[in-house]
Order: sequence, then C-alpha cells, then structure tokens
Amino acid sequence: MFLLFLIITASIIGFLLIPLHVFGLVIGFGIIMGCLVRGLYLLHEINQKLDKQNSEGK
Repeated sequence: MFLLFLIITASIIGFLLIPLHVFGLVIGFGIIMGCLVRGLYLLHEINQKLDKQNSEGK
C-alpha cells in the first residue's frame, strides 16, 4: 500500500515539474539520480556487513 502511495506521489510531483520545461527536467533527473546513487550506496554497505559476518562465522 505504501508503494502505491509513493508511485502516486512521484507522479504528482512529475506533473508539477512539467510547466518548468528544462529546469523541471533537471530537477527530476537530479531526484532520480540521487535515489539511484543512494540505493547503490546502501547495497554496498549491506554487502560489506554480510562479508564481515561471513568471515567472522568461519
């Protein structure tokens, strides 16, 4: 249910950025890239913690 809320919220924000033309595209691109980079960073942190746990368990 929360995912549906996030999708609807992102769609509304996207429609609000349409009248800004190029500036809106830059803001939207920044939001998307920020989310992707943050996700990659979190995956890297999780991988490091799992590697540490696996090495301690041996």
